[in-house]
Parts: sequence; structure tokens; C-alpha cells
Amino acid sequence: MTNERKICVAGIGGVGGLLAAMLGKVYGGQLTLVARGHRAEMLRENGLVLHSEFYGEVRARPQRICEDPADIGVKDIIFVCVKNYSLEQIAETIRPAVDEHTVIVPVLNGVEAGNRMRALFPEAVVGDAVIYTISGANPDGSVTQSGSYTHLFLGSKMPDRRFQEGVHMAYDLLVPTGFDVRWSQNIESEIWQKFILNCAFNITTARHQTTTGVIRENEQMRADLHALLSEAYQAGMAEGIDLPPDLVETKYSYVINNQPPNGTSSMKRDVDAGRPIELDAFTGTVIRLAEKHGFDVPVIRAYHEALERMVSAYSH
Repeated sequence: MTNERKICVAGIGGVGGLLAAMLGKVYGGQLTLVARGHRAEMLRENGLVLHSEFYGEVRARPQRICEDPADIGVKDIIFVCVKNYSLEQIAETIRPAVDEHTVIVPVLNGVEAGNRMRALFPEAVVGDAVIYTISGANPDGSVTQSGSYTHLFLGSKMPDRRFQEGVHMAYDLLVPTGFDVRWSQNIESEIWQKFILNCAFNITTARHQTTTGVIRENEQMRADLHALLSEAYQAGMAEGIDLPPDLVETKYSYVINNQPPNGTSSMKRDVDAGRPIELDAFTGTVIRLAEKHGFDVPVIRAYHEALERMVSAYSH
């Protein structure tokens, strides 16, 4: 990987800010951030600031903070870090920065982001990724990462050489930053394994506005958590995803026995704050796949409908 790549991070929230700060340590002079409004103002004033339990304090200055990429030229690698419901909007924002040589890495929840981006940018190389982290953006534009881990799996669902080599360039770019990045030969399985956990833990904590400790002590919530895992797993198996046979029990045991009692989810925090939530990207996806393959997911459907009612009530 040369040191001349033109790099962009679009969406500077908890995940995007974390990636941008780590990239900025090494490639600050080649890094453009796409951010808007107050976040853009804070980044121009303070630069990239990461408070991380895992990586320590990181401060970096990107080459440019931009609200409209139309005038910044084509980029070599673009990391897209937004919520699923903003994907089409950010795609239109970055479109002037994309050509057939551009590598796009969507770092989003859910299992559909890579396919959606490939449909929107058929000329580009679009990779697939899944990140494990607890991070969030602060009012001053900085990002706080909590916990003793943060790692990103990178790979490509597309088997042809152009995609494999293109996405591997993004991997090579991250390695010198010290970011814990891992190349996966089976990225679809990695994405689904986190997705199945999200479909259970995020949904349960958001629906009941609760934490791991409360779930652990509540028999019905424990039963629902297990059922949500099982139904999401059934959807993955119906799609032909290569999943570990003990995944449901492994993820259930992790939540019940290993997560800290105050553990919660970004979806729960979004409901708290009255923000939109990624309900369609999680339970909506499973419901559609169940209908496609002819089976029912009653617990996921019930939680989906309950959360729809909650969000609707909060928004009025």
C-alpha cells in the first residue's frame, strides 16, 4: 500500500470518528472527513479526538473537513459509517468522490449494507465489514470508546480478484495505524454472527429499556432473548449462511454470563434520546427472510411491532 492514497471517512459518529482518529494518526495529510453542521464545526475547531480505553488518547488533524464532497475530487478509499436508514442519503453525498477505482467500505450494522452499496455503486469496489466496539460521539465532536476491545473484520462477499484485492487495500491501510483489523475469508458469516446477537440483545434492551443485569434476573426476558437468537439464526441458515452450529447457545451464554450487568445497546440509547432506530435493519430483515423462506418468527415479530409502537409514541 502506498502512502499516497486519498482517504475519506463519511459519517463521523461513534464508529466513523473512531476509525477516522486511528487513520488520522498515520494519514492525516491524506484524510478527508464528511461531516455536517455542529459536528463539522467541532472537528474543524478541535480536530479528531479519541478517548479510548483500548487505544488510549488519540489526537489527529485531517487534511479537510467537508460538508459536500462535490469539490474534493475522487477518493481511493471511502469508509462509510452511518446508520442503515441514512445509507442512501450518504451514498448521494459521496457520489462525486467515487469512480471505478474507488474502494468503498460500509461499516454498518445489519447484513444488507454491502449489497445495497454495490447496487448503488456498480462501478466501484464495495467491500463488506463488521465492527465490534462500544463507542459514541460527544457534543464537542470527540469520540469515547469504552471497554477492552475494538476490532473490525474486513472481507468481500464477491469472489472475483478485483474485489478481493481492492478490499484488501483497505485492510493494508488500517494495519499501520494499530487498529485491530482482521481479514476474513468468510465475511458473510462474521457479519451474520454479530447480526444475530444484535437481533436479540439490541432489541431486548431497547424494547424493555433495560440492561444485561435486569435481563439476567428476569425469566421471561431470558426466554425471549433465547427465542430472538434462535429465530434470527433460523433466518441465516435458511439463507445458506455458514454459521457455527452452537452459535445460539454461545451468544446466549455470552450475554447471560459474560456481559457486565450495566451493559446495554446503542438502540436502547437511541430510543432514550428519541432518535430513529435501526429496527428495519434488524427485525425487519429477519421478518422479510422468514416470509421469503416460508416460516414464522413470532417473537421477533412481536418485538418489532412493540418497538414500532414505542418509537411512534415517542415521536408524537
